[in-house]
Amino acid sequence: MALYVPGSRAEWMAKCRRAEDLGYDVVGVVDHLGRVAPIPALLLAAEATERIRLNTYVLNASFHNPVLLARDVTALDELTGGRLEIGIGAGYVREEFEAAGIDWGTPGRRFGRVADVVAELERAFDGRPRPPLLLGG
Repeated sequence: MALYVPGSRAEWMAKCRRAEDLGYDVVGVVDHLGRVAPIPALLLAAEATERIRLNTYVLNASFHNPVLLARDVTALDELTGGRLEIGIGAGYVREEFEAAGIDWGTPGRRFGRVADVVAELERAFDGRPRPPLLLGG
């Protein structure tokens, strides 16, 4: 279930608890401008819940430095007790790239950034089990 984060901490935590109480398996947070940043939102969702999986649905590889993102993802996985699922994609909203001052480039270049992030995640987890990985557009 993908949730849009409401305006307050208490509302977001209540929504996550309710999803878990209703039997949902996964809470996903999108990575779009104008929305709350997914990593802090998922950390708070983990604090509010006990078993539900937490998903980045999906991180735009072009918006993140691969080394720093791998650092943040490994920390998030550790701090959530291994409940993380990682979604990484190439991005599809050209206007977001323009608003962020990031080169839109070709599809091949955008998917190359996805490959860079995946490679860095593999290095960061260094043979340890890494969270499930979803590759998106």
